[in-house]
Amino acid sequence: MPSTLDRRRFVAGAAAVAAGGLLPADAAAARGPRRERLRSADLLVVNGRVLTLDRGFRVHEAVAVRDGVVLATGRTRDLRRLATRRTRIVDARGGTVMPGINDSHLHFSAFGLAMPPTTAAVDTATIPELQAAVRAAAEAAGPGGAWVRGSGWNENRIGRAPTRQELDAVSGEHPVILSSFDYHAVAVNTRALQLAGVTRDTVAPPGAVIEKDAAGEPTGVLREGAAGLVRAVVPPFTREETQRGVLAGLDALHALGITSLTDPGIDEATVALLRRMSRAGRLPVRLNVLLSAGSSLATARAALDAHRPVRGADERLFRVAGMKVFADGIPTAARTAWLSKPYLDGSNGALTVAGASPAEQVATLEAIIALAHRRGLQIGTHATGDAAIDAVVGAYVKAMRAHRRRDPRHYVIHADLTPQATLRRMARHDIGANMNASVKTLLGRTLDGVIGPERTDYQWPYRSALDAGVRVSSASDAPVTPPDWRQGIEGAVLRRGQFGGVAGEAERITLREAIRTYTSTPAWQDRAEGWKGRLVPGHVADVVVLGDDVLAARPDRITDIDVTTTIVAGAVVHERRGSARADAARTRLARASGQAHARACLEAGGCCCTLSKEIVAGRV
Repeated sequence: MPSTLDRRRFVAGAAAVAAGGLLPADAAAARGPRRERLRSADLLVVNGRVLTLDRGFRVHEAVAVRDGVVLATGRTRDLRRLATRRTRIVDARGGTVMPGINDSHLHFSAFGLAMPPTTAAVDTATIPELQAAVRAAAEAAGPGGAWVRGSGWNENRIGRAPTRQELDAVSGEHPVILSSFDYHAVAVNTRALQLAGVTRDTVAPPGAVIEKDAAGEPTGVLREGAAGLVRAVVPPFTREETQRGVLAGLDALHALGITSLTDPGIDEATVALLRRMSRAGRLPVRLNVLLSAGSSLATARAALDAHRPVRGADERLFRVAGMKVFADGIPTAARTAWLSKPYLDGSNGALTVAGASPAEQVATLEAIIALAHRRGLQIGTHATGDAAIDAVVGAYVKAMRAHRRRDPRHYVIHADLTPQATLRRMARHDIGANMNASVKTLLGRTLDGVIGPERTDYQWPYRSALDAGVRVSSASDAPVTPPDWRQGIEGAVLRRGQFGGVAGEAERITLREAIRTYTSTPAWQDRAEGWKGRLVPGHVADVVVLGDDVLAARPDRITDIDVTTTIVAGAVVHERRGSARADAARTRLARASGQAHARACLEAGGCCCTLSKEIVAGRV
């Protein structure tokens, strides 16, 4: 079913939690008149394997819900006594029932916009096929000068990048901008170059390339920062387009059992739009967002100054949690992560914040983090190389010592190559790590020739982090990788690549530990461990029901287990339609398509942390 539900029921459930929720049954029974209320439930999930995610990881058969809150868990025959004629009953049929999935790093506002019909798919095998896709998009745009947006071209597949002349031939009067699959380059037509004012005399930004032909004229291919010269003149998506994309994306997330998420690095306009949609009851999901710091102290200060908190808002539905800082790139073929020891080819990445030298860049990073920390915000910083991670953790500790705050809960986003000593330092200061096990599955051993086998094995050191005492959350980083937590569970437990090979057996974690990284630990990251992330009395009734017992399944078969029901605040927002076989086939097809694209993107250096702002702005 679509992600629309009875708004009164959803808001009433959230209000019940905000007001303190319902007491556990044993406590309420001693309250006299309160006992009568506990004899009925709005919703019962029965005949399941209910993973409470409490400290003892207790497993029950059923869960009872009232007013959007967990009323009780226990045996099916006992909780059926709470049912009335009005109680909705969901039969789990022996499948796992667990807290709703919390994808704690998912570019929600970009997720639904990065796909057709909003953005044309140009991941083709030949230039003529790409031209056909652009022609169709231009015809669909109708008369006039509307921009044609597309993404996905891969010169490794088609042999070379498309030129402006090839795009001119099929685009008519429309300006065209096509992002490569890794979002590190664009191919544009002549009209787009004209609107951007790019000529043979235009100087590319540092480290960027404006490709030119033998006559010295731009070919229409602009790489790295040069792509921003054209992206700057592409109009943003309309409010209506963005809303449609957000709602389409939410439907897909509900079908995967996702009930909470963090959208990192967005601007104030996007914050306002999502807040309005949430307050109108159009987004039945618990949404945390991080403001974008930009690349300098000035941009970070401007973002903070522009933000106006809304008083009286229910932060259990929508919360501006803090600020996203971007420290470096990624340790793939792009070689943009900042490492203490260079890549195998002798190159190295660097910090991505302002500064003419590494020392100046570290100073900028520390200044941005200190500013956000003083303003009372939680900070999540993208850092993948060990040198970048050390700089980030050092900046966190320095800020926390200079300005004492209670429990800031800063964390490192991705944390690919965090050194062992740094993990211990993070644990001492309660600095979290947000890792990406699903990416490990996609990459496998493909980075052996880039960073070497030892670092490939260590990348995303789950076992080391948990053993050091670091709080580890897992996230998809969608839209580059599919937001499928089942793939992440498999990656964390097996460390096996999609196309074979085990990368880092020593960093494997248990199935129960992996489940916690998608449920109870992200609740800590959200400052919400007291009311979500577990199925215990008084916590919100955000629930996912699976078609099989995940604890009994082989780890390599978890991705084949269906999500049958998703519940947010006690209201069903997704139910599987059709036969299990048909649903499984569609899931496998969608997953295979998404993984193939994501793996190619990551191998070439793509990372949605770098692209989500461009997608939301319509500049893909």
